[in-house]
Amino acid sequence: MPMLADLDDPPRPRWKNIVAGFLIATPVTLVAWQWLLPQVHDSVRGGSEDFDKRLRLEDAYMRAVCEQALVLDRDEQLCKCVFAAEYPSLDCQAPFQQWTLARQVDQCADPTTRKAALSFCTCVDVIAEQVQAAVRDAMETGDDELGAARRAAQNYHRCQPLPDAINLPGIEALTPATE
Repeated sequence: MPMLADLDDPPRPRWKNIVAGFLIATPVTLVAWQWLLPQVHDSVRGGSEDFDKRLRLEDAYMRAVCEQALVLDRDEQLCKCVFAAEYPSLDCQAPFQQWTLARQVDQCADPTTRKAALSFCTCVDVIAEQVQAAVRDAMETGDDELGAARRAAQNYHRCQPLPDAINLPGIEALTPATE
């Protein structure tokens, strides 16, 4: 309903603003659609593919340890989880981190390895000390020792990206010597 003020000073037509909006938004949308969205898609897809490959390698490694190189004292907690899970790399992260940390501590005990990977071995030693301290504290307070150790071992992921990080030992190195 027109107002009396609109008769003296009519409102500007809106179609000019709508056309200007389309003229500005169309090139921006086309650029985003042609350039930005494919880059975002490739980044997300590439990251998830890399993550999936790493998880499949961890699955194979854990299964090989438990099927080919099982030492009950060393591998019991890890293999309990691996044998019970369909995807151990997803379901057994906490026991695998603890197991990995223990294997890296063993590898860093060798003086030549420690010299070649000094920052990585130092990081592993610090995390191992944190795990031991968490277990001691849990024993004193009566908390769950295994849960405390798992929470402390989660910091191992900070050591992995170091430039001198060493890989886990091969399955043949973990296989017990037969008499």
